[in-house]
Amino acid sequence: SRSSLLVFVHQPNKASGTLMLRRFGRRTVKVVGFSGAAVGTVALANIWLNDDLDDLKYAATRPFYAFSKPRPERKKVVILGSGWGALSLVKKMDARLYDVKVVSPRPFFFYTPLLCGSTTGVVSSRAIIEPIREVSPSGSYVRAECSNVDLDKRYVVCKDSATGVEVQLDYDHLVIAVGAQPNTFGIPGVDKYGLFLKEVEHGIKVRKKILNCLESANTARLAGDEEQMRKLLNFVVVGGGPTGVEFCAELSDFLSTDVVAQFPELKDHMKVTLVEALPNLLNMFHTSIGTYVQAHLTEQGIDVRLKTMVKEVTPDQVHLKMADGTMQSMDYGALVWVAGVGMRPFTKALCEGIGKEKGQTDRRGLLVDECLRVTGAPVGEVFALGDCAVSGQAPTAQVAAQQGKYLGRMFRLGCQHSITDPQAEPFRYNHQGTMAYIGKGEGATEMDPNSIIKLGRSSITDHWWWRSLYGDSDQLRIMGPVGFAIWRSVYFSKLFSGRNRFTVASDWIRTTFFGRPVASPVMTNQ
Repeated sequence: SRSSLLVFVHQPNKASGTLMLRRFGRRTVKVVGFSGAAVGTVALANIWLNDDLDDLKYAATRPFYAFSKPRPERKKVVILGSGWGALSLVKKMDARLYDVKVVSPRPFFFYTPLLCGSTTGVVSSRAIIEPIREVSPSGSYVRAECSNVDLDKRYVVCKDSATGVEVQLDYDHLVIAVGAQPNTFGIPGVDKYGLFLKEVEHGIKVRKKILNCLESANTARLAGDEEQMRKLLNFVVVGGGPTGVEFCAELSDFLSTDVVAQFPELKDHMKVTLVEALPNLLNMFHTSIGTYVQAHLTEQGIDVRLKTMVKEVTPDQVHLKMADGTMQSMDYGALVWVAGVGMRPFTKALCEGIGKEKGQTDRRGLLVDECLRVTGAPVGEVFALGDCAVSGQAPTAQVAAQQGKYLGRMFRLGCQHSITDPQAEPFRYNHQGTMAYIGKGEGATEMDPNSIIKLGRSSITDHWWWRSLYGDSDQLRIMGPVGFAIWRSVYFSKLFSGRNRFTVASDWIRTTFFGRPVASPVMTNQ
């Protein structure tokens, strides 16, 4: 009948729809499962690469410590600074055990490895900063600069530079991580006429100066003043370390591509000069890398001058002492000084306050013991890390970050006895490698695979098949595009937040397809 026919036709359609829904459900579960596994794997790899696996262990074991012992009174921890060391420490602190206050005149952490790129527009300044209050939810933030420390009464006096208001903060533990400042070595004129590259504000100022030099040089060309044009287009960089090399590379890329497209008439007059007092570039690398980088920079048209010392800087000239002892004066449009770092006035005052008789005898910073406790201060009360501390390690971000994590673990539940224990496990620096961008899409990378993979010294790592992966030397040296890929990948993985990673990745994509902007809101006619 007609009704039975309708039922016959309707039932297969219903069964078919149900089957399709089941298939769709199974596929959705598979996609979600695989996606979740992929995201989890990436997150775990990120935790492992950044040496934060102990966070998982602490999260699992902390409840047992909490139940087995009475909850201690929250101690006051004051952290001076907002750099690598300070923020790495704060991220390890347990807010249930400590009342943490971060004191710094800078309300943000900024990602120093990408600072050179911000001067030419590869990344924007906002992409490499992270508000302290978001990075350190376990602590509170005070925008001020520490002006005095009373080690006996255990308090610090901090001053807001905007209003002049002073605030006194008591502490049980004080951590000094104020970093360092550019060192001019007393050379006349550097402070007044040179540009530095240590803070975000420095990067903005350098970018402003570069763009204004280009515009002024173009105006001088139109006016027929060729001498003024050439002077404005000579950019001098003093310091052959990673920052100096990377800035020269970024600047050379910028001038030879985006600037030439906008100012074709200036193409043959632009010049970058790199001045280094030592006989090699990148002295923290193997000499073969320094030689390769020198040749690579020279090939890009950068004038590399080794064994050359700056004796004086005037408003429009830099006076140089050459390798043969002769003096030479050079006109410049902008001079960027990245030749080293020195103590901040606060660090110097604290060293003098503790006194040489109590062990503070080093002119480079605060002497600390192997557990980062400040020499001459009450044991377990005052610590120093990063560039302001003299610990036997180089003043690098890698060292400061590891020191911050080491100290953070010391303050965790179950390990607090090590704060004052003279037999506590000392800080051990794990050097994973050194990298630098050298221009034209190339990088110089020197890594220790064993330090990254963390297999330690054993019969496995000494076996021929393992050592054959990176040769007889512990250091793996990679130059060229592969080195650049490693440079970007490693530094991208070190960014603190997803927002930073998204913004930096977006800037890199924008630069690749559309180039760097040759104008900026920071430009003025001054």
